[in-house]
Amino acid sequence: MTRNRADLPAPGAPAGIRLVAFDLDGTLTRGQTCMEAIADALGFADQMAAWEQSRTEQELTAARLSMWEHLKHGSSQDIIAAIAGIPLAPGAADGIAALRAAGIRTVIVSLTLAQCVAYFARRLGADAHIGTEPDGNGGFRHVFPATKPVLLAQHARALGIPAQQVAAAGDSPGDIPMLRAARTSIYVGATLPGDFTPTWHLPQAPIDEIARIILAPGSPDTQPASR
Repeated sequence: MTRNRADLPAPGAPAGIRLVAFDLDGTLTRGQTCMEAIADALGFADQMAAWEQSRTEQELTAARLSMWEHLKHGSSQDIIAAIAGIPLAPGAADGIAALRAAGIRTVIVSLTLAQCVAYFARRLGADAHIGTEPDGNGGFRHVFPATKPVLLAQHARALGIPAQQVAAAGDSPGDIPMLRAARTSIYVGATLPGDFTPTWHLPQAPIDEIARIILAPGSPDTQPASR
């Protein structure tokens, strides 16, 4: 079933969704990832281009440990300055504000550094954030694609929200485990992975449009669709 923007439901009361999880890079932001922007600013862009191809947990762990050797030479101010210019997705702040005004909690769940996720959570007004962070012993408390749904489920349980009342939005194959675990899934990447059909496929959708869909009566129960 294919839908155009004109076919999208009109705003209305929430249809049972109480928590919306957003990926960060490519979903709430567009253009460079946080780590690409930091690598440009701190002078390790060439290495970063290779590390961005990491897919397995072992590869991601090795890449993060290598990145950390560079990040240790930059201050928190340097890191925030590097990511401050990353473009937000259209309607990002308005979309999150609309969800919160309707009593729906929001959380940003990302593989990237928690410091970066926290910055965008504050900037956009999200209620909470989940990201990878140093463990104080030279390693990391990691977020991987496979742990995104686990960490989201833990967050939802802490709020007393069942999985049936969770929606999630993402843009890449690394978001698929989290999207599969949500009652309502919205994929904003250009091309769908062949083995996944979300509730909505809305390439490059503004975040306020996503909020409008979630807030529309009955929209989470529609058949999977794309445009």
